[in-house]
Amino acid sequence: MAERGWALVTGCSSGIGRALVAELRAAGWGVVATARRVETLADLADGDDLKRLALDVTSETSLAQAVQACEGFRLTALVNNAGYGQMGPLELLRPDEMRVQFETNVVGLHATTRAFLPLIRKNALPREGRIVHVGSVLGRLSIPMAGAYNASKHAVTALGETLRLEIGDSIPVILVEPGAIKTQFRATLKQAWGDLPERSQGTPYEAAILRYAQKREDFAAQHGLSAEACAHRIVRAMASRRPPRRVVVGMDSLLGQMAYRFLPISLVEYVLRRNYR
Repeated sequence: MAERGWALVTGCSSGIGRALVAELRAAGWGVVATARRVETLADLADGDDLKRLALDVTSETSLAQAVQACEGFRLTALVNNAGYGQMGPLELLRPDEMRVQFETNVVGLHATTRAFLPLIRKNALPREGRIVHVGSVLGRLSIPMAGAYNASKHAVTALGETLRLEIGDSIPVILVEPGAIKTQFRATLKQAWGDLPERSQGTPYEAAILRYAQKREDFAAQHGLSAEACAHRIVRAMASRRPPRRVVVGMDSLLGQMAYRFLPISLVEYVLRRNYR
């Protein structure tokens, strides 16, 4: 019987990543929990099935150090969860803000996959390995005020689908598409958008930006799933003998994708414009 498999999860300081640590351990995995600041993982319960590790997915040095630290584990899975949402109207978004968004959500995800894939190939039994990309419903459709984030998650969708075509016969690739998740959205959003409210003053976007964070948080509170429920769905997919290609998480994700597929796009755009004003 093969020794326990380990899964490395990026972005474990909060949200889905933090919930995944508990769900994976409960399912019998060893977990390499990572975050840019390892001290944010200090309150995770100790055990021989947990390793805390500092990892910045945008740093080649940090990735190399993390790979070296994992060489003593039978690493068989990678969950690319790290990322953030750069919100704001495209007309006001600076190119450097777009670059940083892609550097974390897209380039960092790709770099992490490249870094750890050789270890998974080395350790995993046939069809045992798992690569998970945590994308978003916004990788299939777009909403106003989130152009950079929409674009980054569309890219994550393309990376996941392409990787599955290239390696899926030996290592299943699972693309997760959550809708709204109950997290500290407004606090994270305001850190990411910097001086955007000041930039928007006197523009047609000023009022919409002030409403945006509250609207998104209210929607998540009313309709969103908990991070734990999302993590449970991910771990269940990872445990399947024939892992699904896509995991659509949340009724809003399912209905939103159905609307884009089956309703006239003019109607969908009208509803979105009216909703976000």
